[in-house]
Amino acid sequence: MGMDLSPLRRRDFRLLYLGQFVSFFGSMMSYVAMPYILYQATKSTLLTGLLGVIQLVPSVIGGLFGGALADAVDRRRLIVFCEMGMAGIVFAMGIACAVLKPGYPGPWWILLASAGLSIFNGFHRPALEALTPRLVPREELPAVGVLSSLRGNVGMIGGPAVAGILISAGGADWAFFFDFVTFAICIGAVLAIRHVPSHDRRSAFSVSAVQEGFKYAMSRPELIGTYVVDIVAMTFSMPNLLFPAVAELFGGPSKLGWLHSGISIGALMATLLSRWMIGWTRHGLVILWAAGSWSIFMIGFGLAPNFIVAMAFLILAGFADMVSAVFRQTIWNQTIPDNLRGRLAGIEMISYLSGPMLGNTQLGLMSQFQGVQRAITFSSVIGVVGVGSVAVWLKGFRTYDAEKHRA
Repeated sequence: MGMDLSPLRRRDFRLLYLGQFVSFFGSMMSYVAMPYILYQATKSTLLTGLLGVIQLVPSVIGGLFGGALADAVDRRRLIVFCEMGMAGIVFAMGIACAVLKPGYPGPWWILLASAGLSIFNGFHRPALEALTPRLVPREELPAVGVLSSLRGNVGMIGGPAVAGILISAGGADWAFFFDFVTFAICIGAVLAIRHVPSHDRRSAFSVSAVQEGFKYAMSRPELIGTYVVDIVAMTFSMPNLLFPAVAELFGGPSKLGWLHSGISIGALMATLLSRWMIGWTRHGLVILWAAGSWSIFMIGFGLAPNFIVAMAFLILAGFADMVSAVFRQTIWNQTIPDNLRGRLAGIEMISYLSGPMLGNTQLGLMSQFQGVQRAITFSSVIGVVGVGSVAVWLKGFRTYDAEKHRA
């Protein structure tokens, strides 16, 4: 039981990790504030759901070319550049909300800012994911995966909770300004890293380099499985951009922060007890069970008669999602060659983001006709069937055993 904290003994990894820890906490505050101000400005679940598509397109562009760029340039400099770009956008949104208070920026300005954050994140994440494994030895990579989940879970619990407090007390501008400060802290931490190992083989930044990454990914059924199963589960069972509407069903804005944090509470519980997973080697099978469980628990969330039951199912779903995330990241970190890490991290990011963004969009559309909770329930049933279909289709993923596959 407990967690393996050994990677944190390494100074450069610790700086990168803690800087991103702080930055992600702040980013989750903006993540809550963006759909909140859009929903308050428009009162449209359809437009709020479409925020997912607006975020997806630049994320795909950033993931495709950001991964190739991360394999061609200094990854630390790329991370700093993207952090500065995102800091500028959230600061501008904070100024706009403060000036227009008690009103909000127009919906097109909100959508444009969201798109800008997504494209910077699209270039940022592959560089981060490619740099991280270079700072620790291979045997510590499973622990890095757990620590990454801890960082994400704490941010997704604390960020929305603090955002809800700040938005209620002072307005959305406070959340955006807080996020700006966390970006500044992160940039300082990244710049303080002393020893950044160079790439084994740097590739030229080109379309052919992007194609090379896709060709490699498609040659590995276990990698294909990690991408596809996550897209399927999240496309049909990710309702987080509808949380403002769900909150109104269960009592109003005071429930919003809790709904955003519910999934991460369950994930944090799994993270803190993660040592029980270390000995498992059938990573593909574990991911399939976890993804299927995620959709099943989201069916329960859609059927929940009250807020307490809804939160219970969100927590269970978060527990299952964390298990899936740790084993997906372990497969990536242990088996992908360093010279392809940036491009494969870009593909991973596209799969990681496209499912939730597409899911929010289709649920936003479906909720216009069926109601929010009924749409979540029906769509999540499709998610369970989809995960089962992936298990049948990708035998190489279902039978993947880490003991028999080494990079």
